[in-house]
Amino acid sequence: MRAQEKHVIKESDYTNTTIEMADQFRAEGKIYVVVVIMSIILLGLLLYISTIDKKITALKKEILQKKK
Repeated sequence: MRAQEKHVIKESDYTNTTIEMADQFRAEGKIYVVVVIMSIILLGLLLYISTIDKKITALKKEILQKKK
């Protein structure tokens, strides 16, 4: 038994420009919820990276001062 069966790719798959899931989310108004959640996650990651950068910079300065 395979984990995933092979899917036959047709010519129409290459020319398909619609995304059914996104269209359905847009029609139901849920796309905004998805965008807000993704924005919150991205903002959280950026804030986390920023605080880590500040901590690393402070540690570098402390190490350089101890060497002198």
